[in-house]
Amino acid sequence: MRQKLILFIVFMMVSAAGFSQLSDLHYLPPLKQGSNNSSVKQQAIYLSTPETTAFTVNAYIGTATTPAATFSISNIAPGVYNLANGDNDVTMVKSANTGVVINNSGLRFESPGGEKFYVNYRGTSGSQATSLTSKGRQALGTNFKWGGAPNYATTSDISTSLGIMATEDNTVVDITGYDPNCEFRLQNDRDGITSDNIQITLNKNESFVLEAYTNEVSANIDGWLGASIVSTKDIAISNGGLNYGVVTTSTGSRDAGIDQPVPINKIGKEYVFIRGNGRDSTEFPIIIGTQNNTEIFVNGSTTPIATINNGDYFMVPGSNYSGGSAGANMLVTTSKDAYAYQNLAGSSGVQTVGLNFVAPVNCLLPDNLDNISDITNSAGTTLTGGITIIASTSTPDENISVNDGSGAVTLPASIPVTGSTDWKTFYISNLTGNVSVQSTGPIAVGFFGVNSNRGIAGYFSGFDTVPEVDLEVNGGGCLPGAIITVVDANFDAYQWYQNGSIVPGAIFSSYNPTEAGDYFVRVTKGGCTYDSQPIAAYYCFSDVVIKKVADTNTVVDGDEVTFTITVENLGVDPITNVVITDVLPDGISFVSSSISKGSFSYPNWSIGDMASGDLETLTLVTRVTLPDVNTSTATYTNNISNSQDQTDSNITTDDPSESVTVNFKTPTTVITNRRITFRATRM
Repeated sequence: MRQKLILFIVFMMVSAAGFSQLSDLHYLPPLKQGSNNSSVKQQAIYLSTPETTAFTVNAYIGTATTPAATFSISNIAPGVYNLANGDNDVTMVKSANTGVVINNSGLRFESPGGEKFYVNYRGTSGSQATSLTSKGRQALGTNFKWGGAPNYATTSDISTSLGIMATEDNTVVDITGYDPNCEFRLQNDRDGITSDNIQITLNKNESFVLEAYTNEVSANIDGWLGASIVSTKDIAISNGGLNYGVVTTSTGSRDAGIDQPVPINKIGKEYVFIRGNGRDSTEFPIIIGTQNNTEIFVNGSTTPIATINNGDYFMVPGSNYSGGSAGANMLVTTSKDAYAYQNLAGSSGVQTVGLNFVAPVNCLLPDNLDNISDITNSAGTTLTGGITIIASTSTPDENISVNDGSGAVTLPASIPVTGSTDWKTFYISNLTGNVSVQSTGPIAVGFFGVNSNRGIAGYFSGFDTVPEVDLEVNGGGCLPGAIITVVDANFDAYQWYQNGSIVPGAIFSSYNPTEAGDYFVRVTKGGCTYDSQPIAAYYCFSDVVIKKVADTNTVVDGDEVTFTITVENLGVDPITNVVITDVLPDGISFVSSSISKGSFSYPNWSIGDMASGDLETLTLVTRVTLPDVNTSTATYTNNISNSQDQTDSNITTDDPSESVTVNFKTPTTVITNRRITFRATRM
């Protein structure tokens, strides 16, 4: 959901406004596994804190007001909440509680005295393991993307899940933007929910769980990935695969991988990933777009490896890590705010995968982690314990200390991050007990481990309090005329960006945009930089932008050409009854189509209504042929047109045409000096 330039003041939180897992309040929405005990059987929740004085933590189930358990924890005495096995209807729901509103599931942890602590869920089964680190209060928000990894496994216990938990009464939640061919479980019916969007109403501490059972329909492999979850009041979500597999050539291999993300207004543009013990096919970042035309860059390259739109995802190949062994790193930056997940593995076995939701790096990351409780223990199963550290290059290596159950740990040499002068990384294996990391500068810490086929991963990171970058809009609610201004402009420097690119000369506390697009300001204060959340500027008049591109412009006779047609509304008001017409010329014939919205009946794509900022896509597969046997080459030009109830101002130039040249296909085999015999029958 994009924000618009409007007439009243709009307040924007800085994108790094908090990511801390250290909090006095934590929510753990329930999830659904493919079958009972297949992903997790034994389950425990680990509570730890840097506080040296013991304090009370209460655990509540669902809407209950009486604690289900009470713990006294301190830095030297963490707590462990052991849960019932398998589908306990607290952390893992049964089929009957899937696809419906429930009030007896999900957990929340609170410290009555306001002390802060970590909450880390771990679960194991016979061959699987997983971990989820609560993000505390920073997990609460109203706008999320469903995250995870594509699920290519095909065994009988393969599933992707989304759990939602409300914090207030009368919270309306809309789930949209998934592949309309997805089918979700409704209690005992695995394809009971087939609607193109889902709306639910939750009261305080109620939950809702969706399951996409992979074998039900092919769209369930990844059609849910990047879907929008938007609510009227704060919610927390968790997501992931229970079980899932990421290697298309090994569909029988699977593990469990889940985590808890934060809302869109708390993500960023710069991420550092540290490789686990897996191979390239299991070690990769997953970037999910929250805005159209988001460019993705790797290791400082100025050429994007991919460009994605809102709700799209891209898996950055593992070959981009600095090496092939554990501890290698990768820098990923994006032109606009994006979600970042990391798929990694505990060993070279493709069945040992795990999933982390990763925080963007920032100079106000905390300078300590104290502590990861009992790092090798996953609900009674012992795994190897290794940690990864991202640290500032301004911090000397000797100023970073690591301790585990055996005492001080020798820190290996740091590894530089290609493309960044700000960050370096470490990997330390074979740790035991409670693990703490202390530094004089910002750090982010993750862990991963393995036991036979069980892989596990977790990510501990956060931000100290950072200043807000508040914006207000003056001069009208649309273009031309609108001016964006930084409120309380007490920063050292400013730089405005349009669609992720620097606006030359826009270095003051206000900016008057002249073109529709996404804008944010990067401010500097005391050596640190912060980005405001993006704001979208639209024209006062309807502006429908259509574009057509071909995957290739030169083919041979009989080849297929795929055309991608996009339409975007850059006007401030909705447009209605939008129809795109694509009459193919002679020589280009229709083969198949896929659409993001509406319906297609050649030659018309009927989209319906589009809100400001909406971008929809039609993919058209065609076949190109020469007109006759005497023609060796021909060029065809394909044009599209648009119609809608409103008048298109055409402020933005359209690109409605694409030309394709087709050439004669030269035979690869020539047969000569052969006798041809035939029999003629007299009639």
